[in-house]
Amino acid sequence: MECAHCGSDFEATPHVFSLGIDQNGTWQVSNTRCPTCDRLIVAICSKEGKNYPAYPAGSLKARLGDDVPADLASEYWAAGQVLPYSEEASAAISRRLLQRVLSSKAGAGYGGLAEQIRRVVASAAMPPYLKEALETLAKVARLEADEPKSFRCGVLAPVNEGEAEWLLDVLRPLFEFYYVQPARVRRKRDAVEERISPAPPAELEDTEGTSEGWSVVAEETPVETAPEKQPVKEPVQ
Repeated sequence: MECAHCGSDFEATPHVFSLGIDQNGTWQVSNTRCPTCDRLIVAICSKEGKNYPAYPAGSLKARLGDDVPADLASEYWAAGQVLPYSEEASAAISRRLLQRVLSSKAGAGYGGLAEQIRRVVASAAMPPYLKEALETLAKVARLEADEPKSFRCGVLAPVNEGEAEWLLDVLRPLFEFYYVQPARVRRKRDAVEERISPAPPAELEDTEGTSEGWSVVAEETPVETAPEKQPVKEPVQ
């Protein structure tokens, strides 16, 4: 599972406490402690598959870092927040976001999402693990060129089991590949270049100044003058 606090992945068996039964199902409280950040993750869930995050409230996914553009991170956060309440709405936001990333970063061109995924998977520029994730998405969502959720990504459409959450799971490594890793390398490169760049040349000090606490005064160089000519005495007659 993914920690909704720090975003790390870990394997754990939640502690479950029964709440009761009503006309909507059998309810219980589930809590897990993240081994990375040591914070609790608490949810109210049902045996019928409903899962409502209680702490941290509102989302099953952690926020994206500052390296991801703010508008994209905001949409991703919104898709995660609405997921427990409407998988159709969450998937619509995620599909629209996925199309933006593939168009602007992966060279997917225009057209429907199904066709864009097909082009990206055929490209040599994308890592194999991301291609496999997109291929799985196309299968899970049953994306076809003539499907409304392919050529109108933001439309509310029925989703298949696991589709909405897998969309979020695919988006995060895409953000990591196209935004986070380049920014991290750029920061490290700038730090290295700053260390190896030559120091600026020292400014020449004035002839008259101070050095190591001693007063330095320029001595005047005497100017040599030509000897005066003595008057020539005429011989006495």
